[in-house]
Amino acid sequence: MNAELQGRVVAVTGASKGIGLALVRALTAAGAQVIAGARSVDGVQVQGATFLPLDVTDEASVQAFAERAAAAGVDALVNNAGVGAFMPVQDITPDEYHRVMDTNVKGTLLVTRALIPHFQARHAAGQGSQVVNVTSDVSARTFANGALYTASKYGQRAVTHALAHEGQGYGLRVTEVRSGMVDTYFAGSQPGESHKADWLKPEDVADAILYALSVPARVRIDEILLHPTVQEVAYP
Repeated sequence: MNAELQGRVVAVTGASKGIGLALVRALTAAGAQVIAGARSVDGVQVQGATFLPLDVTDEASVQAFAERAAAAGVDALVNNAGVGAFMPVQDITPDEYHRVMDTNVKGTLLVTRALIPHFQARHAAGQGSQVVNVTSDVSARTFANGALYTASKYGQRAVTHALAHEGQGYGLRVTEVRSGMVDTYFAGSQPGESHKADWLKPEDVADAILYALSVPARVRIDEILLHPTVQEVAYP
């Protein structure tokens, strides 16, 4: 058990697989209660976690999720839901633009916005809250065929930084977790593919998020950037 996480209530989006599911397992193992949301939660079970259907692009779905989380006394939100797409600029269609930007940017905005009144009420009662946004190492760099995906991550980074400024007024600590290559289902791939043998595992990113959530209330972790050692070193 993690003393700092024991009894905490954490909401996690994109929680049915990959980083999200690894995080749910790590949080519950540390003694936290988790309100876990994902598009499909059929058959997903973790003791100590409540799985709820959640479409982060849909306001009604987000509101229902936020109400359940607030009723449970949520004190931290992890915006983890995301999708990827890689193509030349000339191949980006309006539909693909909306699929990526609506999930990665609009989804982060909608879920966070829905819980801000609850976090403000916690501050008025003398309690703190946290938001962790799982973005990417490309939230500050780009590359060929990455215009759409990196634009969405730049957008998430901007939302994260603005929220940190605003949230300081109501006791909200905000962290951006930026990971490099992770062995997940990302962009239609499958975990365990041979070329990903030395990539980060979902549990590595989950551990970074747990660190941000478990530091004392006097500490704010602004950003965590992590890569597999095999990934080329590339700073913005």
